Amino acid sequence: MEQQPPVPETPPMPPTATSLAARLLNVFATPGEVFEEVKAAPSTASNWLVPTLLAAVVGVLASILIFSQPAIVQQLREQQAKVIDQKVKEGKMSQADADKALAVLEKFMGPTMLKISGSIGAVIGSFVRLFWWALVLWLAAQFFLKVKVNYLKAVEIVGLATMISLLGGIVGLLLVVNLGKMFSSPSLALVVSDFDVQKKSHLVLGALNVFSFWFIGVMSSGLSRLAGVPFPRALVLVLGYWILQELLLIYSGLGQMAL
Repeated sequence: MEQQPPVPETPPMPPTATSLAARLLNVFATPGEVFEEVKAAPSTASNWLVPTLLAAVVGVLASILIFSQPAIVQQLREQQAKVIDQKVKEGKMSQADADKALAVLEKFMGPTMLKISGSIGAVIGSFVRLFWWALVLWLAAQFFLKVKVNYLKAVEIVGLATMISLLGGIVGLLLVVNLGKMFSSPSLALVVSDFDVQKKSHLVLGALNVFSFWFIGVMSSGLSRLAGVPFPRALVLVLGYWILQELLLIYSGLGQMAL
């Protein structure tokens, strides 16, 4: 009896190409599939440029809306005045210098200046955050996972993951507007009735933002797919870096950047 020749194995089908809009939406529900497609496809600038521009637009709108509220502007001034008073009490600043600093604050912390500086910061910050996090993923793959990855692919992953932060920014904006408090975000800071940026415990609570953890999880998924390693290994690296970054910001006096 003649033996039948073995049936050749069918090679795995490459991920189906989807539209940019589909990728931007699917990253919320099935990020792993989105990143598999990104890994297999040629580099596409729209994967990082569009979500980053959207994040910048939301940041500009947030600056305009937030600093249009007198109560929030007053809270910000009081927080800054409290910082200066604390320096005077600790002997780090004389009362004369404190008075000059308060006069400068009054001049440059008007609603118009805050809107302008906040808008510029939102645009620049969106792009800096994109390329910085891409560098973090690239370095993690190179030196800890021992896998060579394309930096631009890491940029695409962070860009798509930015959609999570974009949603978080919108939710945070709604909380600030509705609660009338400057430091209102979907974090444990909501349990603090009188949030004080001088208290490190308050800053830690503010950093524990549900959207930050979601963002970390999605980026870990992207690093896992890009480097071809198990998700837990990627998660340990990304989460470990994020914790270190937040602690350094909080304990170096740059705590507001951790929020």
